[in-house]
Amino acid sequence: TTARGVEVEAGAGLALREADAGKSPTGPDRMVLFKVTDAPATHEGLVAAGYEVTYGRRLYMEQGETVVTDDPEAIADRDYYTLAYARRPDAGEEPATAAFAEVGDA
Repeated sequence: TTARGVEVEAGAGLALREADAGKSPTGPDRMVLFKVTDAPATHEGLVAAGYEVTYGRRLYMEQGETVVTDDPEAIADRDYYTLAYARRPDAGEEPATAAFAEVGDA
């Protein structure tokens, strides 16, 4: 599944965690984090634990600018809760769209 251009692999290994006040939850190979209120602090902990992180703010709102970024400084101002998708690169699962890339490469 893709959301705003970000590939999110489906499956049981996807966990939902809260990451307010700079928390950096770890454990599962793939997580959707909500209530990210201090993206730079959360990012630091997640990267140290081996995750790649993409952030999204105001994703489906009429008011304000929608932001999707892997730069925590781009959303450092805490004007609204942010979501994040954290994934360990060695998670081992190919995204569903990988099948299309293989067909195109053949």
